[in-house]
Amino acid sequence: MKKSLLSLAAIALAFSSPLASHAQDDAIDVMLLTGRSNKYHNWKGNSAAMEKHLLDAGIFRVDKLVTTPTGEPLEGFAPDWSAYDVIVMDWEGEEWPEATKSSFVEYMKNGGGLVVVHGTDNAFPHWPEFNEMIGLGGWGGARLHSPPLYPDNPEMRAGRDATFGPRVHWQGCQAVHEEGTPGEATHPPRHDFIMTNRSPEHPIMRGLPEMWLHAADELYSRLRGPAKNMTILATGFANPALRNASPYNEPLLFTVDYGKGRVFHSTLGHVGAKEDHTVPSVNNVSFITTLQRGTEWAATGKVTLPVPDDFPHAYQSSVRPSDASGWHELIDPELSQWETYIGVPHSSVQGLPEGTYQSDKVTNGTPMGLGNDPKKIFTTYQQDGETILHITGEIYGAITTHQEFENYHFRTLMRWGDKKWEPRLNQKRDSGILYHCHGEHGAFWKVWKSSLEYQVQESDLGDFITLAGVTAKAPFVKEEKRSVYAIGQKYEDWKGYLHAAIEPDKPHGQWNTLELYVLGDKAIHLVNGKIVMSLSEALDKHGQPLTKGQIQIQSEAAEVEYKQMLIRPIEQLPPILAQKTGL
Repeated sequence: MKKSLLSLAAIALAFSSPLASHAQDDAIDVMLLTGRSNKYHNWKGNSAAMEKHLLDAGIFRVDKLVTTPTGEPLEGFAPDWSAYDVIVMDWEGEEWPEATKSSFVEYMKNGGGLVVVHGTDNAFPHWPEFNEMIGLGGWGGARLHSPPLYPDNPEMRAGRDATFGPRVHWQGCQAVHEEGTPGEATHPPRHDFIMTNRSPEHPIMRGLPEMWLHAADELYSRLRGPAKNMTILATGFANPALRNASPYNEPLLFTVDYGKGRVFHSTLGHVGAKEDHTVPSVNNVSFITTLQRGTEWAATGKVTLPVPDDFPHAYQSSVRPSDASGWHELIDPELSQWETYIGVPHSSVQGLPEGTYQSDKVTNGTPMGLGNDPKKIFTTYQQDGETILHITGEIYGAITTHQEFENYHFRTLMRWGDKKWEPRLNQKRDSGILYHCHGEHGAFWKVWKSSLEYQVQESDLGDFITLAGVTAKAPFVKEEKRSVYAIGQKYEDWKGYLHAAIEPDKPHGQWNTLELYVLGDKAIHLVNGKIVMSLSEALDKHGQPLTKGQIQIQSEAAEVEYKQMLIRPIEQLPPILAQKTGL
């Protein structure tokens, strides 16, 4: 199911970008439905986190639909469900108009996708079709809202009790349905708890560990409902010492087949009434990964998104940094935090000032130098409220941070354009992120500083290169004429070009997530959540430890764009990544 029409705003945006030809025509169309929650939740925080995580996956196009607030009429609420592949629902409030409910039931029966997250499983206890769609639900009582819902209708104020269906938990190797047991749902205080993969061959769960430690979240228990056509994907077991802890493994992730439709239900991801999108419960990798993979499955029946390398294991939870973790944006419209240095133009470049030195061998000759960019190799533009760094690539060059950095996590999104230039007209598109840059401009090929390079090249994202005399140690093996990174091997002296063992690049024109962790003389390169390189004992050309420096972004004969270029200080490498790389 795809949208038949683009909004005028979307059409205008399509023509605002130099790379508009790379729009994701095959993207999965997602409606993120939000706007109401009970008095214990904050829909603004939850939906902001989910929108970010879905967009970060790189395969979704997300429309965020915010309804009127609780207590206001819903008569005009009538979305075109058929315009979307999947509805991600972060919504809990009054029942919809009958016509809207009927259209949603038809959408689902005819093959629609639905993702239900945390508080949404408290929604619509008196809507039989919705109960069947979600399999199991939580409290659902009108008293959870402030003011309470349905003040003049006692029947609608009742929550889910034994009449709504069995309770379900996991015991031994199977799901147990408890019929007729009184009482409503509950949960212990937020804490880290063990989750167990109960359906390892299901597309959502394939590749996830047998058990992992989920971070700082609520563990719903005693959920009840029709529980028809339901597959339990993962269960959670609470700390028995905590108040309201269940003695059972409780279903926390499950799917439901509803007609031709697919439902993914996640009870994870609590954001309290006074909290926002930065809380660990919606930034832990367990929540993020299962939300992304569950949404893809609900939309398509398949999962192509990989399991990231920072996914937790049984002894270590994993929480990604949020906005409140000290992130600093490096790209602004004026590029005020950078200086520009342009190298030697190729002889094919036209329109340069008279007297500019040009050569077929751009690694020799006289560079254009600092602050001299008449061809506007480095510019910015705005799209969807974001600043995009556009690099034409026509002349070798770089922008360099004014500031030096040490002990940091660097993260950016990058995508290729179409244009290529001499002297790499018939070679792979190329750029690069240089770090620990020091000394004079032009130390390498008359352009770049002495540094370590996080390679940005087609099919070679995250490869490692030493520039202008620096060295490091890395684990590698020889493969014919190439040296290839080999995680788990001994760290040995390295100088030159070291290839990554895997190539998790996204298709041309899509955004890739590039991450760099630096702690002292150690570094880890990640591409789209996968470890592709690690190194230690970096030294400058004088043999001194290389632990800090500037950051450079290269122009190297290919059109490329970057956005969301963020950096934050760290005091340690993420434990899971350090363990996997042996650092």
